[in-house]
Amino acid sequence: MNITSTFRDADIRPELRSLLLRQHQNERGTVLVEELGFCRGQARIDLAVVNGLLHGYEIKSDRDSLRRLGGQVHLYGKVLDMATLVAGERHVDEAAESLPDWWGIVKVKTGASGPSFESLRSSRRNPHRDPRALVELIWLDEAVALLERRGFTRGVRGKPRRVVWDRVCEHFALEEIASLVRCRLKARAVPVPAAPLP
Repeated sequence: MNITSTFRDADIRPELRSLLLRQHQNERGTVLVEELGFCRGQARIDLAVVNGLLHGYEIKSDRDSLRRLGGQVHLYGKVLDMATLVAGERHVDEAAESLPDWWGIVKVKTGASGPSFESLRSSRRNPHRDPRALVELIWLDEAVALLERRGFTRGVRGKPRRVVWDRVCEHFALEEIASLVRCRLKARAVPVPAAPLP
């Protein structure tokens, strides 16, 4: 049996978190969000790096199944700027055949003291984000404040969230919505700590 198959999500996640923190430690305004939920609770990405982009990382250990991956890819594609699958050796070949080409793939290997990572395919920009799914990541009061700044609140105050979200999508471009979402996610999260001074 391949020794990598002994790694569980609980083994991989802290190592991946540490790697991402090191990679982004000198980037001001970068935050790491765990278990970021979207699409009204239908999806939850394991780790997300938020800076000028929203980059999600989905972990599939060798003990996991890829059964849900197709549905996750569809939902993640609505909101993420970039995505990376972090997968055990058992899954990487199958994943490479089924993932969209904008997804990156990182293989989990056995390191000296636990999981290590090998990049097999770099992630690229997602060409298919959905503004309506993105706007659902901002809170109702944030969406109303956004409309208020442009004078588009008439008829939406006191209405259900879906009405407010629809109004935002009518009046704001995709990139404006995406930028606001990243800004709000960063405001709610703890920033990535800076590297210690030598």
